[in-house]
Amino acid sequence: MVTTNFDHSASMAKSEGTIGLSHTASAYAVGAAVAVLFNTLLAWIKDSYDSLNTAMAHTLGHHWTTHGVAVVLVFLVVGFLLSRREGDRLTGNSAIYTLVISVVAGGLGLFGWFLVA
Repeated sequence: MVTTNFDHSASMAKSEGTIGLSHTASAYAVGAAVAVLFNTLLAWIKDSYDSLNTAMAHTLGHHWTTHGVAVVLVFLVVGFLLSRREGDRLTGNSAIYTLVISVVAGGLGLFGWFLVA
């Protein structure tokens, strides 16, 4: 039977088990999960306090612009800080699960918030 390199590498990946991420990729995966949850929390807070919403609108021209910049900054800061620490690396699967769970939780949180509001 003739096998290609693609088939061989796929079977090797299955037999070796989980594949670890680099320390930096792991740190920024956690940073992305934190940023997703921060996004939901910030949406709740700024919609609850008109003064904060107004201040965010005046900061960069629109409250959603300031919101987006804040979320990106959280991602960068958390990822940078975690990449400087020593620690275990996440496997590819655990990084995916972390991101999926945070996106589902954040999405449900926003859905529930805007459903009630």
